[in-house]
Amino acid sequence: MRDSELTKLLGWPGYRVYRHEINEKEKTLRLWVRRKRGNRKLVCSGCGRGLEKAHDTSEREVRDLPCMEFRTTVNVEIFRVCCPDCGVKTEKVPQLPSKAPFSKRFEDAVGIACESASARQIAGRFGLAASTVRAIDKRYLERWARSRKKPLVRQMGVDEIYLGKSQKFLTVVSNLETGEPLWFGRERKEETLDEFFRTELSPLRRGRIEAACVDMWEPFTKSILKWAPQCRIVYDKFHVMQHANRAVDEVRRAEFFRKGGRMRGVVKGKRWLLLTRWTNLDSRKRQLLNELFRIAAGGDSSGSGKHRSAAASQAIHDSLANSLAATRDEDPLSGKFVCVV
Repeated sequence: MRDSELTKLLGWPGYRVYRHEINEKEKTLRLWVRRKRGNRKLVCSGCGRGLEKAHDTSEREVRDLPCMEFRTTVNVEIFRVCCPDCGVKTEKVPQLPSKAPFSKRFEDAVGIACESASARQIAGRFGLAASTVRAIDKRYLERWARSRKKPLVRQMGVDEIYLGKSQKFLTVVSNLETGEPLWFGRERKEETLDEFFRTELSPLRRGRIEAACVDMWEPFTKSILKWAPQCRIVYDKFHVMQHANRAVDEVRRAEFFRKGGRMRGVVKGKRWLLLTRWTNLDSRKRQLLNELFRIAAGGDSSGSGKHRSAAASQAIHDSLANSLAATRDEDPLSGKFVCVV
């Protein structure tokens, strides 16, 4: 096979094969390539400046996609350039995205394969170490993340993951509309979330954020209001219900200690009875709940238990609304907070 035909099979724009070697016993194909005539525009790998004069040359061996059943290795002639800004640097070659001994399309093939199989399976398929496959997959995902168009973040979520005693917490920022994680940061401090807003979002993109769902961790709230003051803070349902459960426990304990001797047995152990919906209670538990409401009402037995349960829920809701209204009167920023219940 002639070198010109191998150049067409290789498919590297601006490069040609000037030598090849085929080992039929070991099933290997080695190609030596260099730039075509007229393709002498060099690019600095540090700053991207275009240069015409080369400092020196060297040869670099990389693994490419196999040709039929032959494992293919490409030896590329690489120039070093003398950049006015960066000094002596290796030229930028689009087919060689990193210092690893693999071509771009080889790494793309490994990265795509990793989407449907584990690293060990891919390592056995390509004849690589599992650690090498993971490193290739990471570089592939980094190139994909840089090249893809990122959607606008209108609704974001901020939460933390507990990693253990040594590393403590990991902050996670996600796009609630697309359901994808956007950024990870160590610790759960205000400075951690500040880094996300400073490095990942432009002022225009920060101004498009409409709502942020967070837990009741104050450093997250402060950071969001500092970088996106127009954003509304939405507290997630879990933490709101956690505070509501604590309030129910406090009321139950107060009633327990307020009633003396004989009546305490009715109030004791009724936490889950108070938290359960009326429709999910059997007849015995409904009778206990009626007795509990009768005691709370001071002996008034008017109305059914279902109606009294609804009235109690409405009273709790009104109390919560009054508390929020009082908070808005004291703090002008509290109008940006929404409790999801």
